[in-house]
Amino acid sequence: MKNFILIFLITHLGFGQSSITQEDIEIYTQLTLINVNEKDIISFEKHLQTIADRAKEFKIDYEYDWLTYKSEKDEYLIVNFSDDLNSILTIHDYRKVFIKANSGKIFDENISNLSKLDVNIRFNYTKEMILPWSTVAEMSVSEFPFAEMIEYEISSQSVNKIDKVLREFSELLIESKYPFPLETSRGSIGAYGKITLVWFYANTDNFRGMDTPKDWMKSKGKLKEYNALLNEFLALTHNPKNFKLRYQKKLSN
Repeated sequence: MKNFILIFLITHLGFGQSSITQEDIEIYTQLTLINVNEKDIISFEKHLQTIADRAKEFKIDYEYDWLTYKSEKDEYLIVNFSDDLNSILTIHDYRKVFIKANSGKIFDENISNLSKLDVNIRFNYTKEMILPWSTVAEMSVSEFPFAEMIEYEISSQSVNKIDKVLREFSELLIESKYPFPLETSRGSIGAYGKITLVWFYANTDNFRGMDTPKDWMKSKGKLKEYNALLNEFLALTHNPKNFKLRYQKKLSN
């Protein structure tokens, strides 16, 4: 699929019932993982950076912000944010804002150039960050520019059990003063049955998946409790996928 515009399209699927309330949802994020042919990487970054630079110049609203990460496999993860599930970013929203800033031509030219590149969209879905499953409400990308994102699949029957375990899991990390942020989300639009944990770090030395906090927990005398909750969580999930990511400031707004 070569059309970059598809980055901004989504399909509507529900997640199912659970004990999570609207107040538990901190923010909505749309994730798009993009594979770019090696011969087109320089052009891809050039055109995306032009859009990002222009967006920074006229300081587009928060609802239009995006972050770009690069994986160890040289794929690009674009993360869009919204406070409202019904206001997730679309190509129309971007174009409207650029036109308002008298930059519609720049936007159209670079989107057109991107659409001509050999680009494959590996996935595109929306998730809901659940505050009781996370150790922070927000964090500094500049302070923690590296992220290890682990995606799990769950069955609809295990949703409430997952909720209980993840609440206890995050509480244990907070009580133990674990120094690195954890943001945990459930899949929403286009991602029914997915749970995503994102561990943020200052460097890549900590990239050891769910085992990373164990040394810290051991030093706090909490390793037994951590392992018990981790094993309970892993028993409720399957098919984990791990993405090791580095923040790309120049490709972000």
